[in-house]
Amino acid sequence: MDFTFTRLNPWYSRCCDGPPRVRLCALPYAGGTAAVFKDWATALPSGVELLAAHLPGRGDRFSDPPLATLEETAEQLCEALPPSDLPTVVLGHSMGALLGYELSVRLMARGRAPSLLIAAACRPPHVAPGDASRMTEDELAATLRDERPWDNALLDEELMQAVLPTLVADIAAGDHYHRPRPLRLDLPLKVYIGANDDGTDWQTTLDWRACTDRDCEVVVLPGGHYFVETDRAAVLARVAADLEEVVA
Repeated sequence: MDFTFTRLNPWYSRCCDGPPRVRLCALPYAGGTAAVFKDWATALPSGVELLAAHLPGRGDRFSDPPLATLEETAEQLCEALPPSDLPTVVLGHSMGALLGYELSVRLMARGRAPSLLIAAACRPPHVAPGDASRMTEDELAATLRDERPWDNALLDEELMQAVLPTLVADIAAGDHYHRPRPLRLDLPLKVYIGANDDGTDWQTTLDWRACTDRDCEVVVLPGGHYFVETDRAAVLARVAADLEEVVA
């Protein structure tokens, strides 16, 4: 099977092992690149068209200005998403979940509503971000190294200094994002939460129900906030099951 990603445009790469049955549009966490999803194709069911998002300010888009607002970025993601008659699932982790919601809002407005939104490890749009004091760059670097031990770029001081501006911009965009009255989506919603995620509480997770007129299911997965990295097998098994449910 060929699991090579093909670049479609500046915003998306595509991978599919055969005739596509369902599309999965995957959006990374703050500071994350499309490489977060590079190994997903091998574990997903046959016929999943995986589109991994390339956000500006990182990877091969390093020279592009990083996120200004999540709304602006979601608009660009929507414009760049190639048309398709396939049922589409939008999945985002942490900051990517808020992008996924905004992307779904825009797709729905254009008559291209996804079949499912999967929001992982994130507060819902109408819950205001926390008021924790802003960390210095040194404090942010230390925190990220502790939280993301798999990310070798954070261990290299030179690389860390190169990626910090994008991380800071992503965090600022997420901290400024708030929809006090969220538009209710006419599509089902699944909310993934890590069993040991100290940053996302149960009540906050349940509040995602205000964002849809359809079913909202809360799914508990092993791991902490970054369970898409630390407990990938469990995450992929659940994503695979949810994709099969969409095309059943």
